[in-house]
Amino acid sequence: MALVDYSSSASASASASASASGSDSEEPPAKRRKDGSRSTPQHAEAPAAMPPLPAAFHDLYASTVRQSVADDPSLHQGRKRQNPHVPGNWPSHLYVEWHPTRDQGDVLGALVARVEAMLDKDVVLHNFLTSDLGAPLPLHISLSRPLSLPTADKDAFLERLTHSLRTSAAKAFAVRPSGLAWYKSPDSARTFLILRVETGKHGANPELMGLLTRCNTVSTLFGQPALYQTRQGEAADCAFHVSIGWTFGLPGEETSLQVLKLFREERFRAMHDWEIAVTGVKAKIGNVVTHIALGGQQQTARGRAAVGGGGSKP
Repeated sequence: MALVDYSSSASASASASASASGSDSEEPPAKRRKDGSRSTPQHAEAPAAMPPLPAAFHDLYASTVRQSVADDPSLHQGRKRQNPHVPGNWPSHLYVEWHPTRDQGDVLGALVARVEAMLDKDVVLHNFLTSDLGAPLPLHISLSRPLSLPTADKDAFLERLTHSLRTSAAKAFAVRPSGLAWYKSPDSARTFLILRVETGKHGANPELMGLLTRCNTVSTLFGQPALYQTRQGEAADCAFHVSIGWTFGLPGEETSLQVLKLFREERFRAMHDWEIAVTGVKAKIGNVVTHIALGGQQQTARGRAAVGGGGSKP
């Protein structure tokens, strides 16, 4: 069944009106629908704007369909799994999700296009802004490394994380973009184009640091790696960012510096005033996403029923 059923009366009356007027202007032939009626695109009314989807809707489709449990880079633009597939293990991730508005998406799209134009032809920049079909995608601020939870641990992990965050008395807050940077992943061969974020001046992020500390504590308690830890065990609060693109190639030093200066150009100055709301932490375990709200709000769990484990997405 079609999502929208268009009436054929408008096209029929439009054709009759054109014949009666005796107009000499030529119009393209009307397209025939599956039900046999015809429509004239020139006379079709623009559809009304649809209301935005509720936030919980995105959690239902937070994962793509698994194409293979084997590590096949050809299915993922040459990427390899950071955690190999292990039957019974659940690829997991903790993060803050951001859905840019249409205007913000346009600015980010223009920025990525400008960066692509500046790179050498042998450096291919892939973006995180849209899907292969052009649909806008959510972005995120990571609060964990890619995790791989055994089946026996996944429920206890989520329960412990939820309790830790809910008892932290952390309230919702906002972060702002503070600059562009290139980030070489320690876990893969990729280099990311990132948008740094901060809540204070000079890269200070006390609120995000509070969330990260609790996420890292729970992760290490279950034998999982911590995020943004130095050898001294201190987290770097200037490392928080939103990834907007990635590449296997490394831009030259001069080009890299020119890219970073784009943040200060007039056409991209709107980003300086953006506020990215942090209302909770999302825990993605397998294909199930749980939103752990800050400020005493009720958490929600969304997602498709996951089937026995796997490795992390490349």
